[in-house]
Amino acid sequence: MISPLSGYSFMIGQRGLRNAQAIVQQAAERLATGKRINRASDDPSGLIAVDEFTARITKVEKKLDALDQEEARLGAMEGSLSVVHDLLHELNGLVVTAANKGGTSPEELEGLQLQADEILKAMDFIGNTAVFKGEKLFEGLFSTSLGRTDATVHGEGDDVKTVEAVLASIKSGGVLNLIDGDLESAQDSVEAALGSIGARRAGIGARITNGIAPERNQLLIELENSEAARSQILDADIAAEMSNLIRGQILEQASISALLIGRQAPQQALQLLSANLALARK
Repeated sequence: MISPLSGYSFMIGQRGLRNAQAIVQQAAERLATGKRINRASDDPSGLIAVDEFTARITKVEKKLDALDQEEARLGAMEGSLSVVHDLLHELNGLVVTAANKGGTSPEELEGLQLQADEILKAMDFIGNTAVFKGEKLFEGLFSTSLGRTDATVHGEGDDVKTVEAVLASIKSGGVLNLIDGDLESAQDSVEAALGSIGARRAGIGARITNGIAPERNQLLIELENSEAARSQILDADIAAEMSNLIRGQILEQASISALLIGRQAPQQALQLLSANLALARK
């Protein structure tokens, strides 16, 4: 027969064992995953806060990706415009040389015109083929959209009229051609084109330096703070969990020992009772 006291002690031992095993299991799980919250029951309010920080982190990461894409796109544009800028400087040199009629022969003018045609052809090729991830970077042809200016055209007799010209007008047969065109207006056209391309490149540089860079830095700070806050809530304290694991294992062993003692106590009591009865009979 088991005494009420022994039975009560046995139940306490069982409860202690369950608690110790729960401590060991939780600590082992947190050490294995590195997370303090592995399910909603671990910390419901903490899980909500973690979800909010995760959503914020995802949003910031998307913004950073968008900035990276924008910077790459602007870099591709600036690279193409840089080539066009160089071509325009070369074209400007040809126009200045052609304007020096006294030192330039007709054959040399024809050679300059051929070079100018090739430069304008190269510019148009860039305008038509420069793409970024399938997106066309420039609308229209460079030679037909840049360098707008007024040109003087001489007709028969004293007939003189003013027409609108663009870079394309410098091509062979155009009103700004280098052989018999309006070379003063040709220079104006090239200089206007240089100013337009230079302004566009400057705008790209300003966007990258004064726009994208500060935005990225701000987003990186926000990302770092959000990740730190989420980590503080979500991540397990490895040192604390190691301590809990060792503590739980000690409690588990103690509870097992207590259960064994509780089971042995009734048997010891019966042996003592039998010994007393034997003495009494004597």
